[in-house]
Amino acid sequence: GRPPLGRLPYCKLEHSMMHILATALSGTTRPSNRVGGSPLIPLSDPRNAQRAGPEQIHLTGASVDSIHVTWSDNDTSTAPSVVEVRAVSDAASWTAVPGPSGSVYSALQAADACPGGYTDPSCIYTSSVLHSVQLTQLEPATEYEYRVRSAAGKVQERSSRSLRFTTPPAAGSPAVRFGVVADLGQTTNSSATVAGLQQAAEDGSIDAILLGGDLSYADGDHRRWDSYARLFEGLWAGVPVAHVGGNHEVSSGGENWLAYSRRYPNGHAAAQSDSFLWYSLEAGPAHVMMLCSYAASGPGSPQHEWLRDRSMTCPGHVRDMSCRLAAA
Repeated sequence: GRPPLGRLPYCKLEHSMMHILATALSGTTRPSNRVGGSPLIPLSDPRNAQRAGPEQIHLTGASVDSIHVTWSDNDTSTAPSVVEVRAVSDAASWTAVPGPSGSVYSALQAADACPGGYTDPSCIYTSSVLHSVQLTQLEPATEYEYRVRSAAGKVQERSSRSLRFTTPPAAGSPAVRFGVVADLGQTTNSSATVAGLQQAAEDGSIDAILLGGDLSYADGDHRRWDSYARLFEGLWAGVPVAHVGGNHEVSSGGENWLAYSRRYPNGHAAAQSDSFLWYSLEAGPAHVMMLCSYAASGPGSPQHEWLRDRSMTCPGHVRDMSCRLAAA
């Protein structure tokens, strides 16, 4: 992966299918300036402090009719996960959508983060309780209000504002606007990038975000998955994001997809994909292929066969990946 960059393009697709390969964009785009590296935001930054109750809330999947709501809770209870949701235009009562009970995972910290190794108990990271609920049967281009509950009596409050998101426009509609970003990390430049995307979302300039891999740059320091989600929760909790994994999710620091797979679910099953590593979604005139550069992609591989089948049924598409596939 490349070092974390600054602002990357917004992309608007109108009236016909466009094709995006990696970060080379065609169609109507509004690029922003590329900037160099910048200081890493320290774990001691006040924004990284763990909060009581639900935190690190984020929306993944970016489908027009379903979305995953995922969050962390430092309560030791693995109570069932619940998301309460309602359309903003509908004054009806909340609908409670249950999900599986929360769970935790453990991992050995990379040597750079904790040189003591597996014999040092402090080098074993254990996550807070992670919860995830998939909301289905949503209406496209509709604003929803939601809140999460992961233990009795704990409902997420966002000070004076509600948690809200808007689903992307219906498949086949004439336009969709994507914010496109990758190699984000958690630096001062990352903060500027996220602030730009958040402003674009608040202005109604983007419908969803495509994130082409290399999310947190945790690189085996699993505390950095927590800080990444805390730092940028203001964006992730309000805009649907479709992710695909990069080398920093699999190889750097021995990540091996562990944190990524537990924290960033997607709707791969609905796309007839057998793996969370590749999937597709439709929004507006676009059929978006989220492909994995770090899984077999040659003829006869599961990813190649899935892509061939999907490409035959959807010849025009947007393709997003961490880097170019060896064979496609």
